[in-house]
Amino acid sequence: MINFNHNRAAPRPELFVYLYDIHGIVRVISMFQLPELEYFRVASLSGDPDIRLRLERRYRQHRRKERTDQPRRSENNIHYEEGLGRLGFEVTIAHKPCVEVAVSPILKYSRHVLYTNIIEPILRWTFVRKGYVLLHAACVAFNGKAVLVTAQTDTGKTSTILRAVENYSCSFLSDDMTIVGRDGKVMSYPKPLTISSHTLRAVNGGAALSLWERLALQIQSRLHSRSGRRIGLHLSETKLPAATMNSIVQMIIPPPKYMVDRLIPKATYANGATLSHAVVIERGPEFEETLDHAEAVDVFVHNAEDAYGFPPYPTLAPSLSKWNDEDLHIRETTIIFEALKHIPTLRLRDPNYAWWQRLPVITSNFAPTAMQVSGADD
Repeated sequence: MINFNHNRAAPRPELFVYLYDIHGIVRVISMFQLPELEYFRVASLSGDPDIRLRLERRYRQHRRKERTDQPRRSENNIHYEEGLGRLGFEVTIAHKPCVEVAVSPILKYSRHVLYTNIIEPILRWTFVRKGYVLLHAACVAFNGKAVLVTAQTDTGKTSTILRAVENYSCSFLSDDMTIVGRDGKVMSYPKPLTISSHTLRAVNGGAALSLWERLALQIQSRLHSRSGRRIGLHLSETKLPAATMNSIVQMIIPPPKYMVDRLIPKATYANGATLSHAVVIERGPEFEETLDHAEAVDVFVHNAEDAYGFPPYPTLAPSLSKWNDEDLHIRETTIIFEALKHIPTLRLRDPNYAWWQRLPVITSNFAPTAMQVSGADD
């Protein structure tokens, strides 16, 4: 158990001035802004909050000098730190109906790390408890027909979705995470897109970015590229305080994140649609096949975990994914199983990364009864 010293001065009121209501399903209140949830920011909540985010203002009696490799628990509290005290990455999560999240000061100034590595994983399991999944999949809708596009990280989901929105009459729901119910209804989750110079070229120069933003992108995209993330993952396997280092790097050079209408001014948002098809995109020789239902579920479940690889999630995951001793992975898999039950899931490989050209064709011509479409490897 961790003992804390409370500040003896009169407590300051905690002002939770940032309110986020995600489709009336999950509500978040925070002492500081969460840019990834800005689309859902509201003036007042429609119900009680499910997640409360604040700055940690408690002081421990004894500072630990060694790195904490496993989350420590006190009743329903989960605590993670890297041995640097308030100067480093530190979080305490009270696992209760309104999840209380207290973070060290560095995370107030490194909010992309805060969201990606703490808040989004908590949201994932909060949605599961509410009967939905926060699926690692992009989504666009053609005349109300939603197409989910999933892939392993760094395959090309963002470029695929941008090209589809740029070239076809479709609505944007998400490029990374989509809310899906067991009844096949999907809801938007439009976070800012993390882009690269290559991604920017996908929108044919139409992005409304300033000259400074374009110049900064040259540096940002190198640091936050696939190779940059690979280096970060290697560091996480050492004794170094990887989460703290990641926070400092992203505080100094934040990732290049823009909403879709900054990149494609004509883009239109859709709040929801009915799931029609699912697509798994992969790199490699040209190939096309329809997955059976069980395999499609396995791919989506696997890609859900692929979205969260950087510390501290691997050490927090066993605690976050349990609720009253129930393993929420089982409930999550069941929701995915039901959502995909009556729709076709197509696997596409394309050496030219032109998956986007297939999306409108799929919604128009690919009948749910055609369950054995396939092609040979070239």
